[in-house]
Amino acid sequence: MWKKRGLAEKGRIRLKPGDHLYFIGIGGARLSALAKIMLESGYRVTGSDRKSSRNTTELEAKGVKIYYGHREEQISDDIDVVIYTNAVGEQNPELLAARAKGLPLYEGAELLGVLMKEKGKGIAVAGTHGKTTTTAMISLLLIKGGKDPTVEVGGEMLELQGNHRTGKSPYFVVEACEFRCSFLYLSPQIAVITNVDWDHPDCFPTAGAVVDTFKEFIALVPPDGKLVLWHEDPNRQELLKAAKAPVLTFGLSPEADWYCTAIEPVAPMGIKGKLHFKGDYRGDLVLKVPGEHNLRNALAALIVALEAGVPLADCLRYLQTFTGVRRRFELKGEAGGVVVVDDYAHHPVAIRNTLATVKKQYKGRVWCVFQPHLYSRTKHLFTEFSRAFRDADILVLADIYAAREVDRGEVSSRLLADETRKHHPDVRYLGGMEEIKTHLLKETAPGDLVLTMGAGDIFRVGEEFLQAQRAKEHI
Repeated sequence: MWKKRGLAEKGRIRLKPGDHLYFIGIGGARLSALAKIMLESGYRVTGSDRKSSRNTTELEAKGVKIYYGHREEQISDDIDVVIYTNAVGEQNPELLAARAKGLPLYEGAELLGVLMKEKGKGIAVAGTHGKTTTTAMISLLLIKGGKDPTVEVGGEMLELQGNHRTGKSPYFVVEACEFRCSFLYLSPQIAVITNVDWDHPDCFPTAGAVVDTFKEFIALVPPDGKLVLWHEDPNRQELLKAAKAPVLTFGLSPEADWYCTAIEPVAPMGIKGKLHFKGDYRGDLVLKVPGEHNLRNALAALIVALEAGVPLADCLRYLQTFTGVRRRFELKGEAGGVVVVDDYAHHPVAIRNTLATVKKQYKGRVWCVFQPHLYSRTKHLFTEFSRAFRDADILVLADIYAAREVDRGEVSSRLLADETRKHHPDVRYLGGMEEIKTHLLKETAPGDLVLTMGAGDIFRVGEEFLQAQRAKEHI
């Protein structure tokens, strides 16, 4: 199992405004947010990435110099500290050059941990699913509640139009990722665990290894802090063994501390339930975003906001305004009578949750266009993936998005399609983006919903489909 590397080779350092910070992998979700926070806090920021992206473009617009490609000569003599993504390889030429110069090195999450400790009231949201949305909900509640938090989130909050916020209060809200155990660098006063499933098999060889790592994370919360935990998580009892802090639970079971009953959809794509605390009715929890999983996310966010001193009535009112996170059940548009929605779901559990939500709230034919993410995840969860698409009327499979991995010929979307056909009546392997778009243009009909799904670039299919549909309408 992967363990945190602890690469602050010069020991714990104190950063000071004006220092030159160089970010290796600056376009990533975490590092781009960190870079913006540090820039707005008075630091000089430069960095590098493999290619241009939405995040690098935003940073360049703020005056940040970004190099494309990783080269040792980019580690100039005026750099004070190097911060790197945990996805970077040990042989990265910039990482090697920084070591050779004796520069202090921080993994991104390690820097987050330092900032959290300095701020004093760190709030870390961890879990296999739902952590981005829950982090965004907490951020919304604290911002509207006048708490002025600093925020680092792994997706684009629609309310912020970005993935960060630089506040002046002690509150620091962070999406805590378990990949390569990076969340073990954090210093949370309050920790949220949305759920624990086996994921990242390239880091965690077994489900038990995932649970053990989350227990290490839970142990970071001090006795005067708070642990917020999903009551119905199958691993709850095991996770609780590591808790030093008081625990509050949330869920849809009356056995949870905070829970919802009488759950029903709200038009057009929302959901609501009656909110209870230890058996007492406390009001109606109403959301614009769909699905029971989002009710659970909202309950976790509510608990954190109450701990921060935001009144319950205000929390319920603010949650009604929450519009979501980019790529989390994001409505992309409608053209030719076909609705297109994009979702980041890339794990079998998240896929099932999202499709079940769509089935309950949408009466038309549902096309699920899925792009598996990583060969390792597809291989180790192959059977689970093959059974995850029950609530889609038609499943279209794109080729696997490789990201950081190399294709060793062990697994493919074609093989996944063959296996999934044992459990689903209409599975279509099409492979490439252009082929999928062409097929959708030919086969979809008014009243259909196209749901693009995955952690890669599958969202482009939906965007290009809409463009083509609209072009047809104007012919």
